[in-house]
Amino acid sequence: MKGNAIAVIGAGMIGAAHAFGYRTNLPRFEKRIPGLRLATACDGNDALAGRLAATWGFERTETDLNAVLADPEIGIVSVCLPNALHAEVTLAAIAAGKHVLCEKPLALNAEEALRIHRAATASPVVSATVFNYRRIPAVAAIRDIIAAGEIGDLVNLLVQYESEYAADPNLPHSWRYERSRAGAGALLDIGTHAIDIVRFLCGEVSEVAGAIATVSIRERFLPAAAGIGHDKVALSTEKRPVDNDDVMSALLRFENGCQGMFLASRVAVGMGNTLSFSITGTKGALRYNSRLPAHYEIARFDGSGQSPFALVTNNPALPYAELLPVPHDGVAIGYAEVFGFMIHEFLESIADNHPMQNGSTLDGLRAAQILDAIQLAADTGAPVRVSHAD
Repeated sequence: MKGNAIAVIGAGMIGAAHAFGYRTNLPRFEKRIPGLRLATACDGNDALAGRLAATWGFERTETDLNAVLADPEIGIVSVCLPNALHAEVTLAAIAAGKHVLCEKPLALNAEEALRIHRAATASPVVSATVFNYRRIPAVAAIRDIIAAGEIGDLVNLLVQYESEYAADPNLPHSWRYERSRAGAGALLDIGTHAIDIVRFLCGEVSEVAGAIATVSIRERFLPAAAGIGHDKVALSTEKRPVDNDDVMSALLRFENGCQGMFLASRVAVGMGNTLSFSITGTKGALRYNSRLPAHYEIARFDGSGQSPFALVTNNPALPYAELLPVPHDGVAIGYAEVFGFMIHEFLESIADNHPMQNGSTLDGLRAAQILDAIQLAADTGAPVRVSHAD
């Protein structure tokens, strides 16, 4: 019988987010999941693992992934590695009988994601992928409004994930800029979140009518020292080409007749790290911007020709308010808190012994199928039907 200790595999930027989420939720679940604790911070770089362990209170560090997966005390694993390793390690964790939460994207492509989903479905363990933005209270409330029919039939959607992290040409080359190791560029790295929001709010995409990819910084210097995430470090004199997209845009057709415009950019100067969307229906419209996380806006058709938007601030009636330390009107909610909501749902599924529904491996697969279709449309210049195989 396996234990319920937690291991985070990958001690970089996103590994710290997982560690934070677990640490925040330990008091809520330590009685419901016996033996729950932060046990192992695992990374090939022992110094990184040590820093993660010291910051968040892991009991030990490990550089050998196989040792973590063979440890009978470890029952819960977060996979926080570069994209190219997600499928291999997630499949190994499922095979080892571990509950597993894999960072987005679930895999480099839909073929790999399908393998993971099928393995997860055949296993009694809880398996999930990281779609934290759907847990922003304002976003979850918007979904409830759409589902209740308050804005009528959906007509069109504009969704954009704009980030500035790669706009500096002096940022060093890394795995993120190689299609063989990262898959697509902005499309996969940040566009995954936007596509999940598209599905979460508007349903399934049936076709990518067209897509355009742009590489705006065509080569980068290799680093002269190790870094984490998007850190700036000293550069070598050697350059490597960038062969995946800095910007990707696409036109989407939904099964329900809605149409959508999608944009993902990692070179969006001035945008920081911003997810925004607007949705128009036959009876109203909704819009949200992650830079203003304390509210969303809704307009209801009034026949005036200038139906006004009303601002709805965070309040105790919104989803996830019960998990907040300060669930009062207008109090902003940040990235870390939303990440904690996701970890809470993952641990809740483990405690209740039921599959993860909100951010499942099927959600990861469906996102991968849309992302593959966007990439193929950009590569071929032709429309692409979205596969829904599972």
